[in-house]
Amino acid sequence: MLKVTDHAAKQAASRNIPVGDVVAAAEERMAASHIAAAAADAAILVGYAEEGWQGGSNGNVVWAIVRAGELVTTMFRRATQPSTPAALRVATVIA
Repeated sequence: MLKVTDHAAKQAASRNIPVGDVVAAAEERMAASHIAAAAADAAILVGYAEEGWQGGSNGNVVWAIVRAGELVTTMFRRATQPSTPAALRVATVIA
């Protein structure tokens, strides 16, 4: 199971997103992509505002950033923003 940093927990709480839901979605997508959490440096698309991931942001896509087995942050981004590794500052993007 992914560890959750204090920052990630605070970010999820500030957006009214259950951090457990973020962890579950991230773990599910990493498993489907055959990426081990302990080795991950990844941005993982975990949901959309239209699916109930509402957070008072103008972003409509929810991303989890995972590094070395830890959920380090949860963030909203607009679907029109680039979702490349460079744009999200990670090695891998799982969408």
